[in-house]
Amino acid sequence: MSVLSRHVVNLLLVAIAAPLFAASATAQPAYPDKTIRIVVPFNAGGPVDQLARVVAAKLPLLLGQPAIVENRGGAATIIGWDAVAKAPADGYTLLMAGVGGRTILPSVANLPYDPAKDLTPVTRVANSPNVFVVNASRPLKTLKEFVAFAKPQPGRLNAGLAAPGTLTHFAGTLLQRDAGIALTEVPYRGGAPAVTALLSGEIDFMVADAGAVMPYIQAGKLTVLAVADSRRLPFLPLVPTAPEAGFPNLVAVNVYGLYAPAGTPKPVIDRVAHTVDAILKQADVQEVIAKLGMVAQSSTPEAFETLHREQTLLWAPLAKASGVRVN
Repeated sequence: MSVLSRHVVNLLLVAIAAPLFAASATAQPAYPDKTIRIVVPFNAGGPVDQLARVVAAKLPLLLGQPAIVENRGGAATIIGWDAVAKAPADGYTLLMAGVGGRTILPSVANLPYDPAKDLTPVTRVANSPNVFVVNASRPLKTLKEFVAFAKPQPGRLNAGLAAPGTLTHFAGTLLQRDAGIALTEVPYRGGAPAVTALLSGEIDFMVADAGAVMPYIQAGKLTVLAVADSRRLPFLPLVPTAPEAGFPNLVAVNVYGLYAPAGTPKPVIDRVAHTVDAILKQADVQEVIAKLGMVAQSSTPEAFETLHREQTLLWAPLAKASGVRVN
């Protein structure tokens, strides 16, 4: 066959193949074309579950497909993380969780997955700083007053802390270290039983995710001594930050966001992140999230990944040094 003949044949093959490739490309359905599932590694009813439901309620309006929330609580959130880590990487299974699942949990637990390799950060959704609270019946109004009250009686005051190994737990550890006080730590499986204990007088003090105690703060049953953040909360403008109270290192903010299985196509990741950003800019959404004790805040996937690296450098050494194990 002459060179010219081979060239003609090649052109014919290209002409024949082109429509086939085009058909193959157009055969791939645009994302999304079915229900999106958001897994929450906590039981139903808590602040993170409610946050996920706020987002899920808005997704259909922008993406044209329904979104459901599936609660997979237990095992210090490991069950939920593991379920999403092993889900198909197609964008139809997402995780709503705190960054501690990637920044702290690997230092205190044996995991059946690698959170840094098996999951991809999609976008930040909300911040919820930890707060330091006491029963409103106590005559304590500031963090300095509590520290002055606790210092002369080491070990005599009971502090309700979240499950060992969480950011909230380590916020309590930091307070004791920096303030030079010793509290008897009473771990609870969740915020609700700890609040019940604080209201009944079973414990004297509590470190909590702001979202877990906001209803009791608003009802006047709990007093907020300080916010573990560098900025005051817009819905608690009169409450000073821990740095303002004299504890500059006491910044412990729970950041919640969406994750996808590793390998999820980048266009899908970007579309979800862009959609959530549009949702969080809606005034009614911001209002609902504020009532949960959180501040709405989105990010690009890249910025969310950077946040994980920064938080790991901050909290992983403390987690490892604590010797805490959750399984």
